[in-house]
Amino acid sequence: MKKVFLISFAVILAASWSFAADFAPTVMTLTAPAEIEYQFDGADLAVPFTVAGTPAAVWLVINTKGQAGNIVDVRNGYLGWHYVNKIDTTVYVSDRYSREPGETSIIWNGTNQDGNAVEAGTYDYYLWAYDDQTPRYMVSGYIRIGFGWESQFTHIMEVGEDGITLAKPMIYGNVVWHQVAAEAVSPFYHGTHFKWVIGSDPTDVISYQTTFCAMYTGIRDYAGDFSYGANVFNPTDYNTFYHCCSNTQARTNTMLKFEWVTDGDAILDEDWLGWDEMTWDDRGNAITIWSQKPSSFTDREYIYTISPGLHQKEEEWNKLRCVSFEGEEIFDKMFSDWYYPDDPNPHDYINGAFHCLYARTPYHWILVSHTACIHQMINTTRLVVDADDETDMLMFENGNGDYWMDSAYEPDIEPAWYCLADDKTVCMRRDAVAIDRNGFNVISTSYLGLTSFGVSTQDGTAVDYMSFADDTISDDKNLKGGGLLCDSGSNYDGLYYGPAETTERGGYGVNETWYNASDSVHGIITNEPGQIAVEEEAQAAFAVAQNSPNPFNPTTSISFTVPDADQVTVEIYNVAGQKVDTLVNDFMDAGTHSVVWDASGLSNGVYFYTVKSGDFSKTMKMTLLK
Repeated sequence: MKKVFLISFAVILAASWSFAADFAPTVMTLTAPAEIEYQFDGADLAVPFTVAGTPAAVWLVINTKGQAGNIVDVRNGYLGWHYVNKIDTTVYVSDRYSREPGETSIIWNGTNQDGNAVEAGTYDYYLWAYDDQTPRYMVSGYIRIGFGWESQFTHIMEVGEDGITLAKPMIYGNVVWHQVAAEAVSPFYHGTHFKWVIGSDPTDVISYQTTFCAMYTGIRDYAGDFSYGANVFNPTDYNTFYHCCSNTQARTNTMLKFEWVTDGDAILDEDWLGWDEMTWDDRGNAITIWSQKPSSFTDREYIYTISPGLHQKEEEWNKLRCVSFEGEEIFDKMFSDWYYPDDPNPHDYINGAFHCLYARTPYHWILVSHTACIHQMINTTRLVVDADDETDMLMFENGNGDYWMDSAYEPDIEPAWYCLADDKTVCMRRDAVAIDRNGFNVISTSYLGLTSFGVSTQDGTAVDYMSFADDTISDDKNLKGGGLLCDSGSNYDGLYYGPAETTERGGYGVNETWYNASDSVHGIITNEPGQIAVEEEAQAAFAVAQNSPNPFNPTTSISFTVPDADQVTVEIYNVAGQKVDTLVNDFMDAGTHSVVWDASGLSNGVYFYTVKSGDFSKTMKMTLLK
């Protein structure tokens, strides 16, 4: 029956979209000088750049550069809304400018956001832009890129099994209960994982690859069934995937591993984790069907999964879990910043329940909840080494106080400024989150009129709220559902969102993905020309090589290069974050060095080595295999 329904569904779509061809978007490309000289004398500086491909709504952002070490534990803003730690910060965000394709510029006069002159020196500048004039066009008629009420269930894969950027990125994820509950909306069943290669014909159902996890038999009756969140692929084998499984009756989780079988039943790996090997509490799974399901995410090094506590009204509960692809638990971490036991919200919630995670660099993740004002950027390197050591874990945090992604701030709301809000009349919903390659954070929104998303800078400072050319006003009955972005340098870079007609067609309940062009570019502004060459030389000078051999038994060599004579440490940690050895703690000359680690007496498993020299630090993984 499933196959018959699928074919008839495809015929209907083909009849409706007979004009369709392979998806080939017109991408936006920004180009700008890598270095601009400026004397910081109050004169107007024209920041030149070129827009190609599409029209652009564009903003100029100025950040400090090389000052992260001096910006430690800073909390500022109204109600203390903004926290930054060891991260360069934003000093200026321009107004919105409209630019047609061609050469153009934006003027900056050397002042910060308050209109005061910044100190002379070297600053990072960025331009962020998207096409606000061209209506979105369809990527796929079968993929729902947004997430609705659930956690983030869909991902865009930009890198292949060989670690090289894909010419055609891939959208993957799984069918959630909202798709199934909409009956005619989706021909697929709960338990279905899918892949879609971007660039395929949007109407070609053959391009929609699926596999079915037969153990998940329920459609809406979660009371007696297992449920699961988004899958992630093994970074070197896309025929192997993993996801977190929830036992909604017992309120427990585990991680499972499957072999992908196209158009068939996925094969469960009985020897990899599972209930007998690792069972987590899932106290946030309190009211079955409405509970936030635990989705999985990966940075190609580890698998991260969330156990959100949105409906947990009895105790603190927001867990971020981490396991290796080898099946070892790395950490099981409670995120206490998301706990608001005294928040005067009308729903008596006590947990913010982050349910959207996104990584652009291997260790920098942004966390967002659709019900809470809070969003954070974290560095998972510290957690991998020692989950209990939160030093430098938090890079920035935003809360209520600046009217940016805030809740309950209107003057006639009583009480005002509560953070945990789920009332469409007083707050927008934060549907999803993504980060581009220059560190801009794109946070999708619903219930905010024509607005579909907002963008913030690398330290969480607001750029602006934004809408698409074909946006329709969202109301309190329909979610826009959010979206993702692709920014790998391919011919498919841009924003991937749901359809425009949210009110008429059900918004997040429509299984479609649509495209809008966007881009960003980075350079520096300096009163000392030649800084780019100096920076590149310093970055190239510090390097940490993969240990060799790897895997090893029982000795291995660790090589590293330091740019300047400085204090150097090389430390070894196990998967529990415990330091097991210090190989180097000494002042060393600039250059390349090598040290041998003898792991005799230690058990098989994954270990980590961290090399630190001055402001440089890098952690890498190695495997002892006897």
